Amino acid sequence: MTQHAPPSLLLKHFLPYRMVNLAKRISDACAQVYVDAFGLTVPEWRILARLAEDKRLNLSAIGAITFMDKSMVTRAVKLLDAKGFLLREKDPADNRITYLSLSAAGQQFYHEIAPNALEWEGELIGALQVDEYRDLFRIMDKLDQQLDLMQAQRNGGQKAG
Repeated sequence: MTQHAPPSLLLKHFLPYRMVNLAKRISDACAQVYVDAFGLTVPEWRILARLAEDKRLNLSAIGAITFMDKSMVTRAVKLLDAKGFLLREKDPADNRITYLSLSAAGQQFYHEIAPNALEWEGELIGALQVDEYRDLFRIMDKLDQQLDLMQAQRNGGQKAG
């Protein structure tokens, strides 16, 4: 009778490990664009960029969208606020909720940084053919949808997100 060895997990072939490491390397390398040249922290940049895109968000939404915990969001918001980059607006229906948006100075600052970030991204994706770039985004979208489905199944059929 032959015994089968249990399947081995090789990290270099394990998708979660590879994705996390690649994402960290990309994030760290891209951060040099706004950390070194503009003096922003990674959380500050994430919030600045999200508010430039979404226009108006509360702290909970920022945390959920950026995958940052509440304390990290709070610290970054304080830094951005001290720099004059944010506007605050209380929710008239619930005084506990404050919405944030970019001030004119915040918008201007974002528009100074964004071209540098896009230039950096262009250099990175320059390694890909156009069809590879499209495939990469298609695959990431598919994996995102699969994660939503898996999470919903684990939550007893409730929709995730």
